[in-house]
Amino acid sequence: MKVLLVGSGAREHAIAKALSRSPQEPRIFAYMSTPNPGIIRLAEGWIEGGLNDLPSLVRYAQRVRPNLVVFGPEEPLAAGAVDELEERGFSCIGPRRILARLEADKCFMREFMARYIGRGFPKWWVFENLGTLHAHLLSHPNSVLKPVGLTGGKGVRVLGRQLTNVMEAIEYARPYLEREGRILVEEKLTGEEFSLMVFTDGKKVVPMPLVQDYKYAREGDTGPMTGGMGSYSCADYLLPFVSQKDFETALGIVEETVKKLEEALGIPYRGVLYGQFIQTQSGPVVIEFNVRFGDPEAINVLSLLESDAVDVFASIAAGDLVEDVRFSHLATVCRYLVPRGYPDAPETGVLFSLPLEKLSLAGIEVYFGSVQEVNGQFSTTASRSVALLSRRATPQEAKHALDEALADYTVPLYWRRDIPRLL
Repeated sequence: MKVLLVGSGAREHAIAKALSRSPQEPRIFAYMSTPNPGIIRLAEGWIEGGLNDLPSLVRYAQRVRPNLVVFGPEEPLAAGAVDELEERGFSCIGPRRILARLEADKCFMREFMARYIGRGFPKWWVFENLGTLHAHLLSHPNSVLKPVGLTGGKGVRVLGRQLTNVMEAIEYARPYLEREGRILVEEKLTGEEFSLMVFTDGKKVVPMPLVQDYKYAREGDTGPMTGGMGSYSCADYLLPFVSQKDFETALGIVEETVKKLEEALGIPYRGVLYGQFIQTQSGPVVIEFNVRFGDPEAINVLSLLESDAVDVFASIAAGDLVEDVRFSHLATVCRYLVPRGYPDAPETGVLFSLPLEKLSLAGIEVYFGSVQEVNGQFSTTASRSVALLSRRATPQEAKHALDEALADYTVPLYWRRDIPRLL
């Protein structure tokens, strides 16, 4: 069994680790935008290439001839990589381009939910010029601005938080309106956010444990938005602020979305669908849909996956998802170590080392992100460097294990010590 993994971050390292645990001993190949030291250690072969360079990806697939192609990031999915590969006979874990619009076009997502789902979304508006946007924001001070296209999880701005006044909001929106012609505005909601990811073959939907992600760069949920500074999950697969009833409501929205996508677009959704929800007083509301594993949430759930990852992925590609997907009943805490100044002005090219053996003995798992390996050390790039994960009986115990492991660790990196902020 050959598996081609597309992507090069810690999320993809987590996918590679899950695949490597399979008793089928798959031969792993990787197509990466930058070489990931952790993936390289697990892969039989790899190549460096742009995530949107579909001809390069196709050529590598034709050379490797994988039985499965597994996608980590959203960029190649939005560019139509699955379309190109499936048309050449390759089985893929990920949606085709028209389905990937659910993440790549936030206006499409809201219009789809309004037309086909009819619940579980905030009030929203689309603006095509600065004048009407300005007038709206003056009368709706509790607003959230969202670029329509992909922003790597860093595009959302809240009026009154990251944007201190309406004129700042207008200046933030200006380049997006010029480039994309539209910007999405939503009502600001209050509540705790959570991630619900599912495996689906377009018919059956199997949920993964719920995860809470922390997007803000600084402790106390302050600073700029990031791709995610860390996350946690609980042993019962829920979260302290999400009841079984609310989980079932959120899962119902995801299940209906899968069903209605095929009805509306004529193509089954096969892969991972990730609903980012906010728990409001009236129940779960969809903030956004993503068409792949979350990052860092994938690290939490894949570390718990007891089922054979190869079987799970192969059954999705075959359109007959195995229903008995098992996860360990353990809690997890994940923290990212990032360059100082991340995300606005990250220090790049800074060398650091990791006490890999000590971390392993303490039961801490290491997932490499955006780093370069240089003579046994690691060098920072502009993005998140390394994710550390602890699995224990409770989130409190997992947090304590990470705190202990990092207590005497002097390194030119930054991490949030308040992850998780348990309620």
